[in-house]
Amino acid sequence: MVQRVRQPGVTRRGAISGAAAAGLIAAGPVPAVRADAGGKRRLVVGMSGFPPAVEPVLFNHTATRRVVPQLFDTLVAFDHARGMALRPALAERWERTGPRTVRLWLRKGVTFHDGSPFTADDVVFSFSPEHLLGPGMSGRSIAMQTLDRLDRVETIGAHEIAIHAKGDDALLEQRLAAWGSEIVGKRAFETAGSWDKWTAAPVGTGPYRLVSQKLDVDLVLAPHQAYWGGTPPFAGIEYRILPEPATRLNALLTGAIDIATDVAPDRFAEIEQRPELEVAGGAVQNIRYLAIDQSGPVLKSARLRRALSLALDRKTFVEALWANRVPVPNGFQLPSFGTGYIEDFPALAYDPDLARKLIAESGYKGETIVYRLLNNYYTNQVSGAQAMVEMWRAVGLDVRLQMMENFSQIQRKPVNALYDSSSTAIFPDHLGQAWREFGPKGTLPMQVGIWQNQEYFGLGDRLQGTLDPAERRILVRRMLEIIDREDPPCVVLHASGQFYGKRKDVPWSPGQTLDLNFGPFNQAAVQR
Repeated sequence: MVQRVRQPGVTRRGAISGAAAAGLIAAGPVPAVRADAGGKRRLVVGMSGFPPAVEPVLFNHTATRRVVPQLFDTLVAFDHARGMALRPALAERWERTGPRTVRLWLRKGVTFHDGSPFTADDVVFSFSPEHLLGPGMSGRSIAMQTLDRLDRVETIGAHEIAIHAKGDDALLEQRLAAWGSEIVGKRAFETAGSWDKWTAAPVGTGPYRLVSQKLDVDLVLAPHQAYWGGTPPFAGIEYRILPEPATRLNALLTGAIDIATDVAPDRFAEIEQRPELEVAGGAVQNIRYLAIDQSGPVLKSARLRRALSLALDRKTFVEALWANRVPVPNGFQLPSFGTGYIEDFPALAYDPDLARKLIAESGYKGETIVYRLLNNYYTNQVSGAQAMVEMWRAVGLDVRLQMMENFSQIQRKPVNALYDSSSTAIFPDHLGQAWREFGPKGTLPMQVGIWQNQEYFGLGDRLQGTLDPAERRILVRRMLEIIDREDPPCVVLHASGQFYGKRKDVPWSPGQTLDLNFGPFNQAAVQR
């Protein structure tokens, strides 16, 4: 059902703040800490959604990425405590031997959850089409957004390999640390016999192993006692699915869970007034955006799509909903991109007069624009959507909310709508973020089929094979111009904030992405 949201006479700031308000949270006694016979804590995490699967190449949903790092390792990893610098993981060391080749020496003595030894054969299989392309080798896995540049894995010895790219690639090492590059157990995959059986009980080398998963209820993990990186700090982890933010917060306040994900800033005070609790987190390497169906009859106009962005007062939005604790990026990029960051790219403009002009030029005649929406899958999602509807109404756009139950419904064709999404920079470069959303094998063009731009595709192909930083910056700037102004596939909202309510005595610190890491390499565990 389409719901019309209209609040005449309410100021923009008041509308946002009012929409964000929620009911009271009951407080109660905090029970004793859950522990095993040895006194080690059993961790309970309340999160908003159940993972569609915990196989790393299939999905990059937030819920999936909160579980996958516990089960699997990559060859090379990002160090969240050192500015996302690369660190050894399943590869003890590596060296670049050419513009398209990296040689890696694999860690010996590593075992999978089923007891199998980790060898070069597992790397070859993990990066083979049989695994990397997903079920039926369809090529529709999310891994191909960043790993399609991999050509082959050359086995030099049982614990020595060389990975070759299809062409010159300045970012090959970063790709090996990115989402989808996790190493899976070849023997366990083959023993499972089918993708359905494999995803029911996947096997990796990570600090925890999967014990059970009950759809929309919970996932339970146990420590992998033979973990190569040291003893896992928790006796077990239960991810408890609590879709409603108020329910998660109530569970934290009453001691039913140890960590609550996706806490909105207007609830920080309730947590911080409790001496045993604290708020953790902040801005992460992620951009919140609205995807737009370019193929629909109303939204096909680039002028209209740009007007959707120009109508948004992001400053007020971020102040009211995020207590000014998340930044607004200048385009679809982040400062962590280093030499690939275009620091003088224009800021996202708030210009309602220009928005009205572009709407008139687009031929828009008051047609309804549908905004497909989940119920707070993202923090402040509904209140933010209601606020944006009012901002669009102010420039003459009739946007109506349509509540949906899951992403399958949201992306059901014909989409002909706006919908919420987010994009993590899975490595710090345009190719690790915007390109995996909007490139030809990215989310919008391939998985959903709602946007294409041949110039952007061609520039990205050139960027992948360009090593010179100055040349790369020229290409990136032009790609940003296309997706920001000339043919927008989306409306950039703000950098995402990931805030957690947690017990102070839980030895865990959030990182710089959506991933949760409860293993021995977490900064808090290391500091103990």
